Amino acid sequence: MDQVKRVLLFAMLAAGLGAQDRPQFTWQGQVDGLAILRLTGKRLAVQIQEGAPLERESYHFSDALPHSQQQVRLEVIEGRGLVRVIDQPRIDNGYSVAISIEDRQAGSSFYSIALYWDTSNNAFEEHEKTERVTWSGRVDEEAVVSCRRRACSASVEHGAPVAEERFKFTRPMPERDVEVRLEHPEGRGEIRLIEQPSRRNDYAARVAIRDELPGSSDYAFTLVWKRNASKEPPAAEPTGRGFVWSGTVDGRVRVTIQGGASFSEAIGGGPVAGEGSELIRPIPKRADVAASIRRVQGRGSVAIVEQPSEKNNWRLVFEIDDPLPGADSYEVEVNW
Repeated sequence: MDQVKRVLLFAMLAAGLGAQDRPQFTWQGQVDGLAILRLTGKRLAVQIQEGAPLERESYHFSDALPHSQQQVRLEVIEGRGLVRVIDQPRIDNGYSVAISIEDRQAGSSFYSIALYWDTSNNAFEEHEKTERVTWSGRVDEEAVVSCRRRACSASVEHGAPVAEERFKFTRPMPERDVEVRLEHPEGRGEIRLIEQPSRRNDYAARVAIRDELPGSSDYAFTLVWKRNASKEPPAAEPTGRGFVWSGTVDGRVRVTIQGGASFSEAIGGGPVAGEGSELIRPIPKRADVAASIRRVQGRGSVAIVEQPSEKNNWRLVFEIDDPLPGADSYEVEVNW
């Protein structure tokens, strides 16, 4: 096929002219060796595993690859080697698809391919009613944001605690299996939906954020789900244990809970030893929530010195005071 015909065919495929079954993605280029094409949303990443760099490469997206598990169909328009799909979209690969182009003969060769996928998952139908939660915060390195019922909380995999965390629900996320879509991801790094709500994870949706550049940066995303046909009452706000702390205290210790992280500071006496903590559920970001504290173990006193509020960015602070000589083991339970 000469170059003029190739260009015309590629343009027709990209524009969907004269074809009812329009491809969602078209690609062409000169390959010498082994190249892997990986598509996520409307982004293409190329990895050369063997041979020379690609030449005369061009591509076109007609539709974004949805954030849903499905089978992408490959059509090889031109190419002498082996072209195949090696990875289909799944939640654990960030709903990406990978194509292997393997040219083992001497010299390079021209390849042209088309991909087809179901675009009905790109957006909900206009007549369908949806609910959503929007989240924003500053991330340094890696964090996972978990959204459940009325609240989202960020846990840090690597780097500093998430700062300036904000979220807003149009309606509580239902406590049932529901398909959640990730929309409007914003940030300089990678944002991926890694877990759908299910009974196994107590109906939480989880989003992973990876920021590989130095320092922290702003991130935001929206999770969208279909509203149930039957009217769902707003989920009742859970009450009970939210945080448990333990450690050996000699003097006075201040513990701060914010976002998905907690840290302690010895403000009198010796350092804390054997510290352990568990954030069972996030602090609700509502003005009418008043946390309470209970000393499970320890001889001294415990007290909340700062309740969470919008003014302090929903930070909760409590202190443990052990005035007697020597150290003692403490376990403290905070409820909200």
